[in-house]
Amino acid sequence: MSIRKVILSAAALLMVFASCTKNDLPGSEGRQVAFQTAANGTRAGIEGTVFPTSEVFGVYAWAVGTIGDYFMDNERVSYNPTDGVWRASSTYYWPKNNTVDFFGYYPYGHSGLSVAPEKVTYTGIDVEAGQQDVMYSSKSVGYGDNPDGKGQGIDGSGGVPILFHHALSKVTVLAKLAFDRMEEEDGTVYEWELNVSKATINNFYKKGGAEFILADEPTEGLVEWIKPMDADSNRVWTNDGSLTSKTATGPVVVKGEEPSVIIPEFFTLPQALDSLGTHQTITVDFTVKTKRNGVDFLNETLTRSARLYLEEIPAWEINHKIIYTLLFSPVELGPGGRPSVITFDPAVDDWEVINASTVINV
Repeated sequence: MSIRKVILSAAALLMVFASCTKNDLPGSEGRQVAFQTAANGTRAGIEGTVFPTSEVFGVYAWAVGTIGDYFMDNERVSYNPTDGVWRASSTYYWPKNNTVDFFGYYPYGHSGLSVAPEKVTYTGIDVEAGQQDVMYSSKSVGYGDNPDGKGQGIDGSGGVPILFHHALSKVTVLAKLAFDRMEEEDGTVYEWELNVSKATINNFYKKGGAEFILADEPTEGLVEWIKPMDADSNRVWTNDGSLTSKTATGPVVVKGEEPSVIIPEFFTLPQALDSLGTHQTITVDFTVKTKRNGVDFLNETLTRSARLYLEEIPAWEINHKIIYTLLFSPVELGPGGRPSVITFDPAVDDWEVINASTVINV
């Protein structure tokens, strides 16, 4: 997963993998297809580079000579803690001569997914309604036995590598004060605190689909899926025009050096961001609390809005986690980014001269 931070950004590849291990049957040369991995994770979303043993995933497979469309047809794969092996719900053995291609997806039974040997399609996925991690694996091509895991792109313990990729985007919004304390030369001390009562991301797309085709046609190894070259963008989904908003209510107190979460992370449809500010904007309702020399001095309740499009982040892309940090100044800033100190410009309104004449009789 690529993690994009505003203003700072970083990239991190998330690799979730499974592998196959062999199981010799007494008196038989048959080798059982199984899956093996060890991991920790949370239901809210797969984090890190391993697949959690508490979860299950689905597998499709194809082999020359198969009677029917699939060698494995949407098999449910779960972890057996007794022998530390991931196995399909039905037992499968390696063919004698033919190789097998594999594709994995998560969560198992996810509606709206259609799988073919050369194409994977998501249709009508309502991300906001589901709020669940959606992943698809690279296609593992040309396996005739359980490999040892080395030289397969994954440094696994052995077996067919299944490398998962996040299909959606993830967004989090943080808030931070540019400064929360200032002491002047005359000894005056100001302290500030930000209290966020509500934060809303407005008008972003929630529903759509995507089609992926194989990037190339190798005879073995891991093959990536890409969007067709004539698609509007290789890194976003096609939306159906349905819009939604995401609101988080406080109070959230923002103070000190560490930023505070004002909108917890959520899954969203990968989409291009609107540079004009019509869609994908954020609105924050907050109060700035000021203390002067330790005494409550001023409370200002404000509402501010901004667009989420940035030159460095023009889209919420597939397999990207975007972290926005909103930087608030508790007072107006002047030249050099310093707080704007109240100063005075005294002047005196000149006398208005009235000339008058009169006659005095003596």
